[in-house]
Amino acid sequence: MVPPPTRKIACRLTTTYAGFEGESTLLEELYKRGLAQPQIGADLHAGDGLLMFWSHVPVAPWQSVEWVEQMRRQLRPNAFLRMIENRFVSTESTFVDPEWIDRCIDPNWSPVIIDKTLPVYVGCDASVKKDSTAIAAMFFDRSVNKVRLVAHRIFQPTNSEPLDFENTVERTLKELCGRFSVRGIYYDPYQMASVAQRLSVAGLPMREYTQTTDHLTAMGSNLYELIKGGNVVLYPDAVIKLALNRAVAKETPRGWKITKEKQSHKIDIVIAMAMAALAAVERGQNELRLVTSEWISVHTAPRIGGFGSTPEDVAWAAAGGRFGGRGSGGSVCW
Repeated sequence: MVPPPTRKIACRLTTTYAGFEGESTLLEELYKRGLAQPQIGADLHAGDGLLMFWSHVPVAPWQSVEWVEQMRRQLRPNAFLRMIENRFVSTESTFVDPEWIDRCIDPNWSPVIIDKTLPVYVGCDASVKKDSTAIAAMFFDRSVNKVRLVAHRIFQPTNSEPLDFENTVERTLKELCGRFSVRGIYYDPYQMASVAQRLSVAGLPMREYTQTTDHLTAMGSNLYELIKGGNVVLYPDAVIKLALNRAVAKETPRGWKITKEKQSHKIDIVIAMAMAALAAVERGQNELRLVTSEWISVHTAPRIGGFGSTPEDVAWAAAGGRFGGRGSGGSVCW
């Protein structure tokens, strides 16, 4: 945008809040250029053909102290600094406060060995060679309105010894279906396409959940809110605690995702828990424990959209959150 030379007085007007350090290059350069000019008023700089007003205090009359505190509670720390206090921030920040993690760990809670009446949702984040592969099973405890971690497994492949999916992932998922009433196994098809096909044929409720930006933001935001509010219950486990402490949130213009600061950090269990927790929150609240030995029919077709978006999910919700009996269609997992 070049000021037109045919006009004696021409200008460019930019209204914005702060961007990301090292990434919002044009905006950051304008900001630094403005700060270098003489200050002629409160938060107002002028000189070198530029007039800049840049405030770190909300200026609209409706932005009360109560509103600011509401935004502080709702937004991630970096998002609050950037959008409310108008400060440049890094694209990466700590995922959750370590104190929040400690608050969610219940020393009296432990992995559940077996409970075939327990409606469980499973998240699986898989890797063949480098990253670890993690599986997490969670359920929504309606008695306390919290999500509980039921069980988890972590497998660590190497370049010389790639992961044997059949004897690790497939075997574990089948075991979970034998121990609990598994209502859905959510996975990214990138490394799990062939595995999911075999397990679907075997009757397991495989649910495709591609790791697109909107999906990553949804599951990351959900887990963040659960941990921040103390609404997820974890059993003591040093590996899970370390992974949560090492996880960072990476901001993008389209949303944010859970990632890691260093390649050596293993946070796959956090991703698996995020997928399972989102399903537990969005679908598990309406689930009931099985009170008989009836078989429960489950929808096993790969899912493209988010939770609750397919026609089968609509039918599932209309049926009260379950498909009962042998004649209701789909495959059978018991």
